[in-house]
Amino acid sequence: MEGYSLMLQKETKERIQSLYREAIKALELRPRYGQRVMIAEIAKALGSIREGEKDERDNDAGIAVVEAGTGTGKTLAYLIASLPVAIERERKLLVSTATVALQEQILDKDLPALKKHLSLPFNFALAKGRGRYLCLAKLDKALQQLSGILSTVDLFEQTPEEQDRELYEKMLMKYGSGDWDGDRDRWDDEIEHKQWSHLTATHRECSNRRCPHFQNCAFYKARSAMEDADVIVANHDLVLADLSLGGGAILPAPEKTIYVFDEGHHLADKALNHFRLEFGVRSTRQWLKQLEKVIEQFIADAGMPVGLMHSLQEMPANLQALSQSASLVWPLVMDLMQDRDRQRFEFGVLPESLRELLQTMKAPLQPVVHCLDKMSDMLQKSLDPNETGDFQREVAEAWQAPVGIMLARAEELSEALSWIAAEEAEGELPVARWLSKRPYGDDWDISLSASPISVAAQLRRNLWSRCYGAVVTSATLTALNSFNSLKWEAGLPDWAVYERVASPFNYPELGQLEVVQLASDPKSEAFESDVQNWLKEAVNPDEATLVLFSSRAQLEATRDYFIRDWYEHLLCQGYLPKSEIVRRHKERIDNGKGNVIFGLASFAEGIDLPGEYVTHVVIVKIPFAVPDDPIQSAISEWMESRGRNPFMELTLPAASIRLIQACGRLIRKESDHGKVSILDKRLVSSRYGQLLLDSLPPFRRV
Repeated sequence: MEGYSLMLQKETKERIQSLYREAIKALELRPRYGQRVMIAEIAKALGSIREGEKDERDNDAGIAVVEAGTGTGKTLAYLIASLPVAIERERKLLVSTATVALQEQILDKDLPALKKHLSLPFNFALAKGRGRYLCLAKLDKALQQLSGILSTVDLFEQTPEEQDRELYEKMLMKYGSGDWDGDRDRWDDEIEHKQWSHLTATHRECSNRRCPHFQNCAFYKARSAMEDADVIVANHDLVLADLSLGGGAILPAPEKTIYVFDEGHHLADKALNHFRLEFGVRSTRQWLKQLEKVIEQFIADAGMPVGLMHSLQEMPANLQALSQSASLVWPLVMDLMQDRDRQRFEFGVLPESLRELLQTMKAPLQPVVHCLDKMSDMLQKSLDPNETGDFQREVAEAWQAPVGIMLARAEELSEALSWIAAEEAEGELPVARWLSKRPYGDDWDISLSASPISVAAQLRRNLWSRCYGAVVTSATLTALNSFNSLKWEAGLPDWAVYERVASPFNYPELGQLEVVQLASDPKSEAFESDVQNWLKEAVNPDEATLVLFSSRAQLEATRDYFIRDWYEHLLCQGYLPKSEIVRRHKERIDNGKGNVIFGLASFAEGIDLPGEYVTHVVIVKIPFAVPDDPIQSAISEWMESRGRNPFMELTLPAASIRLIQACGRLIRKESDHGKVSILDKRLVSSRYGQLLLDSLPPFRRV
């Protein structure tokens, strides 16, 4: 058996090498040393996976973490290295990105080019969450409501607007004729959230195979394309959503999957946001009132079947108890908030009075969830012509979605309450808990939130220890020249293969780096006007410049200062969609004019402006995280209590990654050239400045 696996490895290795030669030749690329190193490391890691009796991975192998500098050609490297292994071992290759821009590039450019030229046949498909797809049942219902055929039972749902009728009819026509596949992102125009909310179903609203439109459903068509695919392209959020449902719910099971996390430096922070739970006090009280009305109307419409009689009779008393407790929460949280916008609890410990009150809400909420779950189940069954249901078909059709929505909301509240009202055992990692003010209708609400401060344990348990294999890659995975931050945040095992592949670019020849020492530093009042004066002197609006700000307020103030003089030469984030800014910018440069883009964090990575499209990148200040983030504050507090230094372990490494990403906007190809100016003198005046400078690309310093 041992010999067989070695022979297999030798064959696979040769197969990968010949596919690489094919790809280089067909796509007219230059073979790159870094690319070859990356292919070898990934192939070696995946090749050393041993299988157990149930075909699952049975050893500590198969995870490769590769930082590959800009210009390595990462996508080609990881596809060539992992696709033959995935096909040979009958696994799915799942490529996950953090940004839509990279996802589109892989789907529309990289995979079609490989499919066309490689002698290895493969299929690929895009995986998205249900919320990105049209639900025909909902579209049908919206059009019926607009034409008055259907009176709505959804007391809590906004009915569709008359002015959207034309859009909905056009969608029905285009979907019916096959000109549109029901994917929100592939519709020609921007669809507003409010318009789309009438057209898409959550998993609790969907009646699945019992839906009359099941055969023609956009989401399930996309799902079946995924079953035939060798490569599935998704995003980190969808992968995390699938893992939190147990894995294998939306995507293939982790045991059957080789994952590639491109832009892998975002995996941990995406996961942190994913595990956050919250509920608003006012909105919950409002929802409880709506639920009471819905139940009354449901009983009037559908009666009380025997199986539900007891729980429906108890429902009013349970809802009453919940409403009473919720109304007592309000004065308590108002008192805790005073006039602040946010109040974080030290070490995640809630005041006892608030914790006890939240605990009392759990008892009456359990039977409410149970009753809604049972109702939802019975309504689903009544939709099925092959089963004898408890309700008439038209009752089931009208009520199945509204009850599904109510059940989802009740489950969310139950989960949030459990987390917010829990107490951690001695020595366990604390949970961040906080209150925050939120706009709510014309008024405001107070939200209670809870989040883990580390997702390392969840990722270790649900992903790294279960997956068949995985590749984590990005141009920036190390912080201050070490993988330690990433290991700690993402829970990556020590036994994984860690490799840094240098960029092929000759940075000292291609670009310059200047640390501009303005009179003031970023903490001073005068900084904004010093920046404006420097930009006026140093930026030529007839060239292509990208100016990156750390705060929206400063971007807007600087825009106001320049808008008259640079009117024809200035595009600002927040005033136009990102894609439109890029399109207009390129158009102006192509026409021989100059242009300046003012952008925030999302322009500091994932944006590709090669050649003459950007020759000067200005970074206004070191991109430290916003100091009032409650999760980061809770991690810092915990680290300090352990005698650790959160600035050196957390804040600085994160800023280092963001700074490298921002500098990476300048040189995108071997022939690019230009200059990076950083207007933050702390890089030369502070003790930590040198650490940040040492991890930047080796531009020529001026």
